[in-house]
Formats: sequence, C-alpha cells, structure tokens
Amino acid sequence: MDKDELFMKKAIELAKKGLYKTCPNPAVGAVIVKDGKIIGKGYHKKAGTDHAEVVAIKSVKDKTMLDGATMYVTLEPCNHYGKTPPCSIAILNSNIKRVVIGMLDVNKTASGGAEFLKSHGIEVVSGILEKECRDLNKIFITNITKQRPFYAMKAAMLLNGCISIKGGVSKYITSTKSLEYVHRLRSRYNGVLVGINTVLMDDPLLNCRLKRCGQPKRIVLDAFLKIPLSARIFGFEPQNIYIATTVSSDSNKKSILKSMGVNILECASTSDGIDLIDLSKKLLEKDICSVLVEGGSRIHGSFLNANLYDKVHLFYAPKITGSYGAFNVIGSQAASDFSEVKNLKSYNCKKIGDDIIIEGYF
Repeated sequence: MDKDELFMKKAIELAKKGLYKTCPNPAVGAVIVKDGKIIGKGYHKKAGTDHAEVVAIKSVKDKTMLDGATMYVTLEPCNHYGKTPPCSIAILNSNIKRVVIGMLDVNKTASGGAEFLKSHGIEVVSGILEKECRDLNKIFITNITKQRPFYAMKAAMLLNGCISIKGGVSKYITSTKSLEYVHRLRSRYNGVLVGINTVLMDDPLLNCRLKRCGQPKRIVLDAFLKIPLSARIFGFEPQNIYIATTVSSDSNKKSILKSMGVNILECASTSDGIDLIDLSKKLLEKDICSVLVEGGSRIHGSFLNANLYDKVHLFYAPKITGSYGAFNVIGSQAASDFSEVKNLKSYNCKKIGDDIIIEGYF
C-alpha cells in the first residue's frame, strides 16, 4: 500500500464515524499531511455543520503548517454555496498545495471542486481507493443517481422462506439476538416501512428500543386508510409517523390523523395500491434518504417487482414447517424464466445466536 492509499484509508476510517448521521449529505472524512505526518483531521458529523475538509483545516492550530501540505479527502470537495460555503475555497485559502480525492462527486450541483482547485494551481489526484469510498456512500449515490431513497429489504423467515405459520402468525420466528440486531438496523436507516396488513395483524411500534439509538421515521402504506386510531404506533412520537395513502381516501380520517401530529403523504395510486415511484419522490423530499422495508409479503413483492430494492437483510431461523396456510416472504408472481430472477451482486453470511443472516446488495 503506497502512502496515498495509506492516508486515504485513514480518511475513510474518519468518514465511518459519520455514517447514518449525515443525511441528506454524504459521509466524508479528511486528513491533512505534512512531511509524512498527519497534522489535521476531521469528518462531517451532520447536515448543516462544517464539512470534513473545513473541520480538518480548523483542527490545525498553527495555520502556517498548512502551507504546502496535502489533504486526503474521501469525496471531491464541494464547489457551491449550500448550508455552508464551498470547501474548494476553504482549501484554496489555506495554502494546501495538493489534494488527493477518493471519489468524484456524483451530485452535479456540488461537484467541480477538483477542476476549481486545478485551475488555481493546486495538484489534484483522484480515484484513490475509489471503490471503498463509493461503498461508504451507497445511500447518497442512490439518492442522487436514482432520485429516490435507498431501500433495504428486511425479512425474518423459516428455512423454507415462510414468514409465518398457519393463520399469518409471524411473531417470534427468530431469536432475541436477531431482534436486537434488527433494532440496530432501524437506528441506521432514516425510515422503517410496513404495509397496512402488518399493522392490522401485528400492531407494531416500529421504533428502535435500544439505549441511545436514533429513531427512524415510521412509514405505513395504507391506500384506503384502514389503520385504527388505536394502533400502538400512534403512542410514540406521532410527528415521526408518515401514512402514505391516496388522494381519494377518507378525508375526515386524514384530518383526525393530522390533528394527532401524524404526517399524511397523498400519493398517486396504481392497480396494486400506492404508486411506489411517487412515494419515493415524496420520501426523498422529506430527507428520508434510506428506508428499511420490513414487509409484509405483499409489500416485499411490490418493491422487488418495481426493482426498488438495493440491499437485503434476510434472517433465517433453523426451523421449518409446511407452507400451506402460511405466508411466503415474497408475495408476488414467481419468475417465468431464470433470466428474470434478481441476483445479488455481493453478499455475506453470518450467524447471530441460532439464526443465520444473509446481507447483500443488488
């Protein structure tokens, strides 16, 4: 590993400290090096605060040390005025003479920092550990390039793919340790989404019940506003609940829900219910950049058929039963040809308690 890769790796480790906390911004880390030693470092903590480059520059107490130094940053410095001034100008004014970039910015509004710095005589190198830097920001890249949230499928099932036993009973399929892991997942995503049938059958809270964890927005797809006003979900932070419904659903019930502090998203409809493309647009407008889709079966089928899933978290309990009368994890028509089957590009398997979890990306 050469020195550029070595210091970029340090910047990546810093960026990881901001993971899941910076939406709608990317997670970024930066280190400043002079004579082979790190003299400054920083990472972006949350939207609206200083970017990693500025944090790193500010961390250097003796600013004369910046003259002729090299900055390593995981993402191309921004070149526009947003909630904060351009990082490209901050770098230029610092007298840093070389900038090493992990990946160029996919956001055309903020990109251009590399060319700006080059045009002002600063040496710029890009593409160092680019894959690792892109992997850091799969959510951000999806938001920008696909103009929608990053969607992850979460499902707990028996070995044969059943998510319930007879009658739709689905609680306690996996272990307590798996449940704890699910709560950690919830804290990492901006939103947790279920369909109305899950609410009617399980009456879930959908919150994170670990200490000091972030709370996701809770999203329910309910085209006809069947949700009971007595549902447990309304007993916890109603202002962070989003009910996605249609324009034609019960206006009186919408008013009642709004008076409770609940957010109503009026979406276009399709023959299958909520238009997921319109929903995606509305969620991103609310800065809900990543969503953990917890089901049920019909919801998973709809998202999979619409090619909206980016990642999976699949929990398998070492148990099995017959499938008649139970629900399968994917409630949609099976592929008629293997060319239509969705393939994971990468995945890993691990054991949690007695369960096995497969996590991977499409």
